[in-house]
Amino acid sequence: MPTFHIILVEPKYQGNIGAVARVMKNFGFNNLVLVKPPELGGEARAMAMHAQDILESAKIVHDFHRLKEKFDFLIATSSVIASDKNPYRTPIFPEHLENSLRIDGDIGIVFGREDHGLLNDEIDLCDILLSIPTSKEYPALNLSHSVAIILYELSKQQKREEIKHLKKFQETDRITKEILLKNFDKLVDILFVDKREFSRRITKKTFRQLLGRAFISSREVSTLIGFFRRANERIRKE
Repeated sequence: MPTFHIILVEPKYQGNIGAVARVMKNFGFNNLVLVKPPELGGEARAMAMHAQDILESAKIVHDFHRLKEKFDFLIATSSVIASDKNPYRTPIFPEHLENSLRIDGDIGIVFGREDHGLLNDEIDLCDILLSIPTSKEYPALNLSHSVAIILYELSKQQKREEIKHLKKFQETDRITKEILLKNFDKLVDILFVDKREFSRRITKKTFRQLLGRAFISSREVSTLIGFFRRANERIRKE
């Protein structure tokens, strides 16, 4: 897994830096880099709340161009996509960050100034551009909100990687689904023995459609198979 760093370029307000540190703590990210920041004082500490350690360990960089030397991969962020005539602002969206989890090394996610973001030459130094879809009426997000959205997406994807081996989070395979359907069909045939064929067919079809629309895990299928088998056996004995 890569190591992610949040990079704030020339942030104007120390309160925003503190708020970003707090959001980082919320999602389990600890590496903060500040490019030409203001002096950090009480306001930054107050906004950081329980993320004082992130503020204290933040690395200071005085030249944006030095970032290229320090990181294996840089992700620029911007709310401005622009037209096809501007090749610097062709972005990916947060859900596409899944590919970045496959990169080893240090990844920096670069956030621009509160008033005018990143410059074109700064974006050009980065490897890709990331943009959060927002309303055209007011596209600019608060700095800490932008960081929160992107870290949420990364956190979600990291968590999926961590738990994907657990049976309860694995989608069941086609063969196991067929076993479930066969056991359900047997139960329908027993319960609807005195009903018309149409009633049996529509019940079976409804269950198939429901199963087709749902994400159903291997554990859930196993539970249902066990239930239908016991129900079939109990009804036969009676």
